[in-house]
Amino acid sequence: MVRRRDSAAGRLVPAGRGLASGGLVCCLVFVGLLCLAAHGAEGAAPPAEEPIAAAIRSIVEAGRQPLLHRPDFSDRQDSTRQLYEAVNFHPLWLQSDTPTSQVAEILRTLSEADQRGLSPEDYDATRLREEAARFDSATPPTARDAAAFDTALTVCVLRYVSDAHLGRVPPRAVGFALDLEARPFDPVSFVSQLPAAAAPAQLLATLDPQFALFGPLMTALAHWRTLAARADFPQVPNLPKLHPGESHAGVAPLREFLRAIGDLPSAARAPKNTRVYDPDLVKAVKRFQERQGLGADGVIGEATLRQLQIPPAGRVRQIELALERLRWVPPPDDEAFLVVNLPEFRLRGYLRGNPSPALELRAVVGSASLDHETPVLHARMQYLVFRPYWDVPPAIAQKEILPDSKRDPAYFSRHHFEFHNGRIRQRPGDDNSLGLLKFVFPNPFHVYMHDTPSKRLFAKSRRDFSHGCIRVSNAAALAEFVLRGQGKWDLEGIDTSMKSGRNNHRVYLERPVGVYLLYSTAVVDEDGTTHFFEDIYGYDARLDTILAKGPPSSYPTPAPVTAAVEAE
Repeated sequence: MVRRRDSAAGRLVPAGRGLASGGLVCCLVFVGLLCLAAHGAEGAAPPAEEPIAAAIRSIVEAGRQPLLHRPDFSDRQDSTRQLYEAVNFHPLWLQSDTPTSQVAEILRTLSEADQRGLSPEDYDATRLREEAARFDSATPPTARDAAAFDTALTVCVLRYVSDAHLGRVPPRAVGFALDLEARPFDPVSFVSQLPAAAAPAQLLATLDPQFALFGPLMTALAHWRTLAARADFPQVPNLPKLHPGESHAGVAPLREFLRAIGDLPSAARAPKNTRVYDPDLVKAVKRFQERQGLGADGVIGEATLRQLQIPPAGRVRQIELALERLRWVPPPDDEAFLVVNLPEFRLRGYLRGNPSPALELRAVVGSASLDHETPVLHARMQYLVFRPYWDVPPAIAQKEILPDSKRDPAYFSRHHFEFHNGRIRQRPGDDNSLGLLKFVFPNPFHVYMHDTPSKRLFAKSRRDFSHGCIRVSNAAALAEFVLRGQGKWDLEGIDTSMKSGRNNHRVYLERPVGVYLLYSTAVVDEDGTTHFFEDIYGYDARLDTILAKGPPSSYPTPAPVTAAVEAE
């Protein structure tokens, strides 16, 4: 009997039966193909991924990017996955093994992050530029190298977008009552626009805070960075208390310092005796004192010397911290809004769309020495109270009012205090601690703005004297600003209601006014002059310490913000 080898089974079978078996096998194969065709996607194995897509998927699923100095991107893993899932894990930044035209602009933005007070190292700007340059060689990149570069850039762009728009540290981590969760921002949606953007750098610039202060601070940052880079920058030595006309060996370097920072005109000539504290130098010191929020008396005392000895690098850091905190602030969306800069002790009123303040007042804020810090927050002013009662907070009653009344039986009647519903309150009038006007913007701390009978405190350069609320130097002007266009409430009507109107009379605002209680030790005024202020609450030092530890795991977990002040 003739036999043939069955190649499928690897054995010999009878030739006659082989035809039948072969026909059966062919039939079975045909039926199998029909079944596969019928069941299609359900039964068939998925087609193999392209090597670069497979490599990208592998990196995303691992949550680690070895090219980066912070390889763990688990905090951005979901966002990274969403971006690549939308393009079936194809590259976002490469086309035909070459970086797209958008890449150069994006890398330049990351490299220039320090212009916005951020750190290019946080986004591996140098490493990514080096990696991008490798794609210009004649040797095509491997799928693994291409995937590594593409995902590394994606992760760094996600990091930059979040940092530039919302800041690096959660505001609640430093005790600020600013809620970033209330500000809708989708980083995935934003980043997905960049690969096809005609001008990606311009798109990234829209992440900057919408406060008018941000742009001028960036300009000031560039100026002070230039000064800080000078190896020959003059330093002010220790000086005794120095009055105009006196002499000291440290006057000469003082003169050069003030000339270098612009407070002394470059054309100003030094006297023959360079040790003399001459009139031109006195004028320059007064200008310096004014920019630091100090009493501009021309006398170089301890406070002035302390500010004179801060090097340009210290001013750079103040501006960087100011830029960081501005990222926490929701953009103004009210027709009018108020900004109180706590370490500056100043209130400014703005109309939307106009960067110049329509109102500017001096303010008294919470005492640092007594731990009555005014909180940083955003709220909306809803109403005013003319001739208000002052409901004395229990802590103030226990610590101040009751002890004073025990020593002086006439204390209550002389200061117009009375008991009302089990609490102490002060009747309206000229001597009321809240003055003749109270401005209410509901917030968790129960702080508000108000008038005051103690006008003398506004003459002081440092004005942190309150229990947490904000006293304003001209309550009538503030009322005119917030009540503008609202019926009879011109300055005359406001003055009448303050002096002889109804007691405890509420007037609701037809258009709520935004209120921002902010903290910035660096401010640029309208003429471009940069002012620096003392870190009265230590918030600069606290934020600097956190940032110095580096992102992201070392940043503290945000904690609930509790009312730490006792409102007046």
